[in-house]
Amino acid sequence: MRSINKEGHEQGKRFGVEQYENANLFKRLSFFGKPDVDCLDPAFAPGVSYIEPGGLSFRDVLNILHSLQGDVVAADVVEFNPQRDTVDGMTGMVVAKLVRELTPKISKCFPTCLIS
Repeated sequence: MRSINKEGHEQGKRFGVEQYENANLFKRLSFFGKPDVDCLDPAFAPGVSYIEPGGLSFRDVLNILHSLQGDVVAADVVEFNPQRDTVDGMTGMVVAKLVRELTPKISKCFPTCLIS
């Protein structure tokens, strides 16, 4: 979370929601391995529906992808909003690069994933 008020934090605790603040974001995304496009700082991806400063750099996300262990059997790219991508299509280029980086990880697993 990059943005939450005290009441939201307390409500999450009451309902048993795991909450991770920005200081632990990189570590948690490395564990889950599924960052949405809006995990990026708006300086790198302004074309998302909900812009929140303080996100990851594009290099951070690439490091996460390159450090993933195990088989990647599927991936999706979510939160990209082309209507808000007003800075020379920057977010579209970032999304394309993410897909390009994910594809070899998925295709490496593909023959064995179908058999398992």
